[in-house]
Amino acid sequence: MFKDSYIILTSEKNFIKKCYCQWLSYYKVIHLQQDKGRDIMHYKSIRNIFLLLFLFVFTACVEPGNYRMRDRYIVTSHTLYIRSAPSTVSEIIGTLGQGDTVVAVASDRYWIMVRNGYETGYISTDYLKKIDYPVTPKILQTSEKLANWKKWQFWILAIAMLLLWVLAEEWVLKTKQYLKKKFNFNIKEIIVSYVTFFVVALLSGIIYLHWKDYFIESIYKGIAANSYEADIVTITVWVQLSLLAISILYDYLGSIFKTGLRFGTLLTILDVLLGLMAFCITFFLVIALSYYAIAFLLVFFTSRFIHIVDKNSSKPRFRK
Repeated sequence: MFKDSYIILTSEKNFIKKCYCQWLSYYKVIHLQQDKGRDIMHYKSIRNIFLLLFLFVFTACVEPGNYRMRDRYIVTSHTLYIRSAPSTVSEIIGTLGQGDTVVAVASDRYWIMVRNGYETGYISTDYLKKIDYPVTPKILQTSEKLANWKKWQFWILAIAMLLLWVLAEEWVLKTKQYLKKKFNFNIKEIIVSYVTFFVVALLSGIIYLHWKDYFIESIYKGIAANSYEADIVTITVWVQLSLLAISILYDYLGSIFKTGLRFGTLLTILDVLLGLMAFCITFFLVIALSYYAIAFLLVFFTSRFIHIVDKNSSKPRFRK
């Protein structure tokens, strides 16, 4: 029990002391209840999880954003000029040949706006033929079909995913604590790649909602998307993937330093698998519920990440 100087330890003041202890820090409450054999953190975590799930149900109060894609055209004339303004007397800033493909940033009946490197140009629609959008990969087509919040099946799937997320986290934490206790080594408290997976999933979901064709093209183009004429969104996608790779390498080296090569590799694999699961669930919820899912997930992930850091930094308990 905490012996604060301003609390009078008398039988008449016990009730006041118990009320005061309810307002103490999280860890003090746990310490006061250890003699009774209850873990207050465990029950409060469960309560918070159900509270977050309750809030999650009410996030989809507005129609989610559509998957926006830009119109595409193929050049039908032998030579086509790119002009600085939508006028036939404006300056020529570039040329296109027959069979070249262009993507419209904006368009009207007579002109379309295109990107020419880092410049903006205009092309007459008289010499263009509209073509189909990029083919969406089957896994993304399936995700779009399932991400319909107007159907009750989506909510069952979403809640199941969140529960799976929590259960997987707890299993990984228990596995780490078991190995830490059995082999007597320290583990990395803060998993940078886990946060990076989550942030990349949020940004990827936003890009998919508003610039779906950019997202698909970045997958098809690969590293070749990082060229002078690549759009900023495509470059952003690959910058995210680069940061993700760097964060995984950083965590791997940190785990090896603390636990050795064998256990460092094992723990890094567990962290990466957990991060991949978090990425898939986050991306799916974002493309389904847009910014409402982001607001919920930021609270959900923050609470879970604080819990992970606390468990990784705590010492394993030994039974007497």
